[in-house]
Amino acid sequence: MKTKILHMLEINRGEFVSGEALAKALGVTRAAIWKAIRSLRDDGHKIKAVTKNGYMLETFSDVLSAKGIISHLKLDTKISNVIFFDTINSTNTYAKKLALSGAKHGTLIAANHQTEGRGRHGHSFESPAGTGLYMTLIMRPSVEISRFQMITIAAAVAVCLAIEDLYPDSKGNVKIKWVNDVFFHGKKITGILTEAVTNIEGGEIESVVTGIGINVSTEKFTEEVANLAGSIFTGDDEILFGRDELCARVADYLIDFAENLNDPEIIKAYRERSLLTGEDITYTKDDAKHFAHVTGIDDSGGLVITNKNGEEEILRAGEVFLVRAL
Repeated sequence: MKTKILHMLEINRGEFVSGEALAKALGVTRAAIWKAIRSLRDDGHKIKAVTKNGYMLETFSDVLSAKGIISHLKLDTKISNVIFFDTINSTNTYAKKLALSGAKHGTLIAANHQTEGRGRHGHSFESPAGTGLYMTLIMRPSVEISRFQMITIAAAVAVCLAIEDLYPDSKGNVKIKWVNDVFFHGKKITGILTEAVTNIEGGEIESVVTGIGINVSTEKFTEEVANLAGSIFTGDDEILFGRDELCARVADYLIDFAENLNDPEIIKAYRERSLLTGEDITYTKDDAKHFAHVTGIDDSGGLVITNKNGEEEILRAGEVFLVRAL
């Protein structure tokens, strides 16, 4: 009931909704509505109550919760379950355990804070409380191991589209650095880590957990990443949407993409937002550093490059770096 009330208040943000209207819509008493409103306030939602007018969500409050996430999912969402933690070691670590125990396709885990956030190649992902979104989606897509990278491609596109939907002025400034980092105004705001449980004999992936960490309003970073990392909203920026809405939007996009990885619109959207296309990069291969020019992204998400000797090559994995500073 709290989720339904929050949804009704959210879609009428800035306007009063009477207790009678809420009670009638939900088939409960006005006393039950008042009890739920008090509970929502205890959760941190700023709800104004005025006699004869009803209830209204006040100034924007960025509270992350399972109820908030659920209230923003599409009516026909394919997300099957939402699990929320205020603090967890790693949403991916937890999700992998759930996946192995048979968690349903579409199970979403979200957290306000991670103590051991993880990135690719063993890197850590800073996950301070209250300013970021840390989420992992469990999926059971029908995809061969050779196409595994498309899950990460889809996740990057899902993040970009979600941000652009909720923050229209961001369009043109949300970019993807191959293969899994999302940048905003030249700063990394998102890291993605996709891990799989595979059937070696069949060559198929049984389950996938895709972890996504997004800096929404984080301002303090460790010295190691301070020059690279950024957030969607910084300084005196007005925060225009909540982390629960962002989480729901990303999850809905990603699960839809995962069930149709051959949709050409996914790779098209990825190419349109490529940060590296047309740029000079360095990459490491056979323990040596190489210089190359990026000419595009192939249909499977590989990075198409031209090496200094003029030979074309497609990178399928690894880390690449722009020759010039971002």
